[in-house]
Amino acid sequence: MKITIMGGTGYIGQGILSALVQDRNNYELTSLSRSGAQNHTNLVDSVTYLAVDLTKPGHWQTVIDSSDVVVDCVGIFLPSKRKNTSYQKNSIDPAKKVIDELMAKTTQTRFVFIAANNAPWPLKNYMKAKEEVIDYGVEKLDNRFVAVYPGMVYDKQRMLNFIPGVLLHFAIYGLHLNFLKKYRPVKRQKFNQEMLQIIKQQSSVLTNKIS
Repeated sequence: MKITIMGGTGYIGQGILSALVQDRNNYELTSLSRSGAQNHTNLVDSVTYLAVDLTKPGHWQTVIDSSDVVVDCVGIFLPSKRKNTSYQKNSIDPAKKVIDELMAKTTQTRFVFIAANNAPWPLKNYMKAKEEVIDYGVEKLDNRFVAVYPGMVYDKQRMLNFIPGVLLHFAIYGLHLNFLKKYRPVKRQKFNQEMLQIIKQQSSVLTNKIS
């Protein structure tokens, strides 16, 4: 099975690639990102890292067209004027470009999109960007489009979200503050295992959104 990870050099993408390698199946793994393998450490062995610009025609189209599954981990949490980033440019447009590419070819490639179950009100535009991609993907690809709905994916490797993730988990399952369940904290290892199931077309709780 050929699997391509958009944003494979990021926190979420690297975790998925690591889980796929550890699964010991005969996967052909490719990462598409702006930087490729440059300026990154601890990259996953047995992965082809390609530097691409998804907003322009290029070799990435051939890679996408020949993939069985494409997982979209591309996107930003918050826009930055200093870095010239925006939800439209960095989250929505890359997804739509790849969806359009899959639409243009007679391929059965599945597109797995890392959405979000919910986010606090100040991140309403982050959620709107996710929802725009979901609406577009469902319209264009129908059942070949799969949305995944984690909340905070936390791990000791990233202390910035590890402590909030642990506290949120305790608030929900220890203090039984059920109204917080919509923020759905997920340990990174658990998230990676759920992603393996989704890629293999097995059932996963993360394809169901908690309202």
